[in-house]
Formats: sequence, C-alpha cells, structure tokens
Amino acid sequence: MVNFLIVLCILIALSAAGIVVKKILKTEKYRQKYTRYQAPEKSNSISLASNDDAIRQVDQVIEVDEYEQQLFDDIAEIFFQQQYKLDSLQAAEQLQEVFLRRMPVNCKTQIRQLDLNEWSIYWNFYHQSLEYYLGRYGEFYTHVDRFGEEHKIEYRCQDSAS
Repeated sequence: MVNFLIVLCILIALSAAGIVVKKILKTEKYRQKYTRYQAPEKSNSISLASNDDAIRQVDQVIEVDEYEQQLFDDIAEIFFQQQYKLDSLQAAEQLQEVFLRRMPVNCKTQIRQLDLNEWSIYWNFYHQSLEYYLGRYGEFYTHVDRFGEEHKIEYRCQDSAS
C-alpha cells in the first residue's frame, strides 16, 4: 500500500512538472512572437552608436508589420476626411479614445494643452504621426505617412486677418 502511494505521489509530481514546463514553453513562444511588434527603445541622451547598433535598429524598424503601417495611414485619411471641429478638451479626449481604439496596438497618443487655450492631439506609430492642432488662428491637421511624406490641411479663422 505504501509503494502504491509513493508511485501515485511521483506521478502527480511528474504531471505537475510537465504542466509547469508546458506553460514556460508557451510563454517563451508568445514572447518571441510578439517582441518584434514592440516599439524600439528610445534613449534619453544622444550617444555615438557604432555601425552594428545602427544596423540592429534598422532591422527592428523593418520588422514592423506593413499591415499596421497601412492601417495607421488609412485611419489618418479617415480623420482628414471627417473635418472635426472640437470645442472642448473633453471632446478631444473622447475623439482621442475613439481613434486610438482603431489604430495599431503600439500606437501612442497624447493631448498637449498649450498657452492661450490652444491644444493638440498627437498620435504616433514608429515614424508615422497624426496631429490635430486647434489654436486661436485655426485648425491644423498634419500627417506623416509610412513613406515619410507630410500631409497638411489648414483651416484658418476669418477674424485672424487683422
């Protein structure tokens, strides 16, 4: 009877160890799969980098999924077509959330509040960006696409001509 209990405990310990090993392997596989989608680390200070470091950074940028870059550009095009007229910071936060949900996962955003009751919403995805700026002289839309080309639309206020 004691031998049976010992064998049973050993079998339970082996099955538990197997489950733990399986979870570890699954986690490593997941990390390897999704680390290529993370934005490259930005350093706080400027330093001289060797050619090998520069090549590694270029390789990281190339690993960005082309679908996600196209998605960001398409959403920016939709944003340009909508021609939003926001009047409050709360409306800007809602618009920011709506468009952030549609954008790629690694997209970053911020709302900047400036002097003279001016503010802007800024979305960033690697080297692409989209900005909506509302100031006392009008509204400005700026988008840098995946090819590095800048697109702008300006709506100037009529009373700013003086």
